[in-house]
Amino acid sequence: MGGVGGHGPVLSQLVYASSLGVMYVLIKTAFEHGMNRYVFVTYRQASATLFIAPFAFFVDRKNMPPLRFKVLFHIFIMALLGITLEQVLYFWGLENTTSTYAATISNLIPAIAFAMACLLRLEKVNIKNPRGLAKVIGTVICVGGAMVMTFAKGPTLEFFHHIRTSKSLSDILGAKSLVDTKENLTLGIILLIISVIAYASWINYQAWVFKDYPAQLTLTALMLLMGTVQCGVVAVSFERSAAAWRLAWNYRLLTYIYSGVFCSAMGFFIQSWCISKRGPIFAAAFYPLSSVITAILEPIFLHVDLHVGGAIGMFMTIAGLYAVLWGKAKDKKGGTKILPTEMKDELFLIWEAGERQEQVVEMPKVKNQLGDRNILSKESQGGDNCTSCSL
Repeated sequence: MGGVGGHGPVLSQLVYASSLGVMYVLIKTAFEHGMNRYVFVTYRQASATLFIAPFAFFVDRKNMPPLRFKVLFHIFIMALLGITLEQVLYFWGLENTTSTYAATISNLIPAIAFAMACLLRLEKVNIKNPRGLAKVIGTVICVGGAMVMTFAKGPTLEFFHHIRTSKSLSDILGAKSLVDTKENLTLGIILLIISVIAYASWINYQAWVFKDYPAQLTLTALMLLMGTVQCGVVAVSFERSAAAWRLAWNYRLLTYIYSGVFCSAMGFFIQSWCISKRGPIFAAAFYPLSSVITAILEPIFLHVDLHVGGAIGMFMTIAGLYAVLWGKAKDKKGGTKILPTEMKDELFLIWEAGERQEQVVEMPKVKNQLGDRNILSKESQGGDNCTSCSL
C-alpha cells in the first residue's frame, strides 16, 4: 500500500471516503426500512472481525509482538473511543435530532482532531511558514465547506435529474421515510458532540500509542473484536427483541456485511496505517470528503435534490483538503517527526519500574568488571605503563 509513487495514503483515504459515502446511502434506506441502529452497529463490527481476522493471522504471525496487558488495555480504550462511543452515541443522537445536525457536527472531526493534536504536541504547526498556515487554513475551509453543504440551498441543479435511476432505492425496497418528533433535541446535540470528540480522540490516541506498532492488521482485528463485545452489551440493553436480531438474506444483511467489511475492517486498517505514515491530521482531513460523495450519490439513487449551495460546499471541501495535503507533503519532505518520542506510553511507567530498576543495577556491575580488568592488565605491564599513567 505504500507504493503507487508514494501516494498510497492518499489513494487509500479516497477509497475509504468513497466507501463511507456508499454506506451512508445504504444505511439511510435500511433505517427507513426498520433496521435497528444498535443491532446494526453490533453486526457491523462482528462482520468486520470475521473478515479481517484470517488476514491478520497469516500476515502478522511472524512479526506479532507479545500481547501484554498494557497493549490489550490500549486496544480496549481504542475500541471504546473509535467504535462503541463514536457509533452508539452517534446513532443515539441521530434519533433525537435530524440528519442535518448529525452531518454538521460530524464534519467538525478535522477541526477537533487538529486542536487535540496541537495541544498534545502530536502535530507541529507553525503559522509563520506556508506549511503550517496551509494546514490551519485548509482545515478551516474543509469544515466551512461541510457547513455550507449542510445549510446553504439555492436553486436546484437539474443535471442530476437526467442521470438518476428510474426508481429510488427506498421505493424499490418499499421503505417509508420515518419522521420522528425530536423532543430531546438538546440531548441529541450533546450526544453527537461527544461522539465526534470520541472519534477525534481515537485518531490522536492511535497516533500516540500505536504509531510504530508492527502488526497493524492484528491491531485492527483485536480492536474490532473488543468493539463487537462492547457494542453487543449496549445493543442488548436497548433492543432485546429476537426479531430485530434475526438474520436473513435481505437488504439488512447486505448493509451489515458491506459496512463491516469496507467501512470497519478496511476502514480502520486504512486509518491506522495512514496515521502511522502521515499523522492524525492527515487521516482526519478526509472525513468531510465522505459527505461530498454522499451528496453526489443521493440525487442519483435516493432522488434527493442537490442545490447550488451544496455544490459550492463540495468545492470548498475539496480545496481545503488539497491545502491540508500540500502542508502535509511539505512535512514529509522536511523530514519532521510527527510524534514526539517522550510522550509514548507514559501511563505505564510505574508498572515497568521493576524491570528498569534491574537494568539500572546491572549496568554499573558491567562497568566495574571492565574497569577491574583494565587495572589488572595495566599492573601486569610493569613500570613503563605506570610512568606513562603518571604523565
